Amino acid sequence: MEPLVRPVRELGKEQPISDQDLDMDKVVPLFIPSSFVESGLWPGPFATLRARGVALAWAVLLRDDAMRYVLHEMQRAWEEQGIDWKVRALQNLRELSPDPVYTGALFRDTGETWLISLMHPDGLGPSRLLLADQLESLFPQGYRVALPERSRGFAFASNLDLEDADTIDNLVQSCYWKGERPLSTGTFEPNDLLSASW
Repeated sequence: MEPLVRPVRELGKEQPISDQDLDMDKVVPLFIPSSFVESGLWPGPFATLRARGVALAWAVLLRDDAMRYVLHEMQRAWEEQGIDWKVRALQNLRELSPDPVYTGALFRDTGETWLISLMHPDGLGPSRLLLADQLESLFPQGYRVALPERSRGFAFASNLDLEDADTIDNLVQSCYWKGERPLSTGTFEPNDLLSASW
């Protein structure tokens, strides 16, 4: 049984920036709805992606399951110190991730993995779809991804039969429509989650 995701408080930009907010060991990437940034009012760095409806942002993990989105002021502070904070964020995510990376999986009769679920207690399940090296080892014949809600992602073999493909579609739709924080009903190639600015 998969663990329940604890609620994560997202601290807004109204709080002053503290040393805790600038802790490079706590910065991680995360996916947000592209509607958050389309207004042009998003208060921090982001990357647009080929994945329809999804953008990439970053956050600092705080105490008590809280987090704070990275703001432009925080970005400037790190870059003035010569810190490649995007690369560091991905390294932090890798260090926070279990091995194997998933929280649930389905296997074929041969033992081959055909579907994994990423719904971690820290709420960063979908972010782990950026850990391509780990996912490629699970799906050597190729894979696709889905991010139906902001706390749950899926990766699945790209060579599915019609029955398994239908299972994936139903699962993604159900998670999107029943989730507390829906993200996207689409399924994507892994590269659709990357940005040229990464």
